[in-house]
Amino acid sequence: MLSKECKLHLKEVGDTPLQHMKKALIIAGKLQLLVPALIIHSIAPRFFKNTATNVMKDILKDRNG
Repeated sequence: MLSKECKLHLKEVGDTPLQHMKKALIIAGKLQLLVPALIIHSIAPRFFKNTATNVMKDILKDRNG
């Protein structure tokens, strides 16, 4: 079902397919929630000054342990 490349990636990150899917969907949800904040920030930069940066840093921190 999964290609060799997919299996290798899962092994590299130490996840089962379901664990990996859950993590990826959580990250996708967090990034999707940033879209309105980024749109508002693009129009009025005084709002959500560091929101996207902070969320992305948190995502990377969680991902890298």
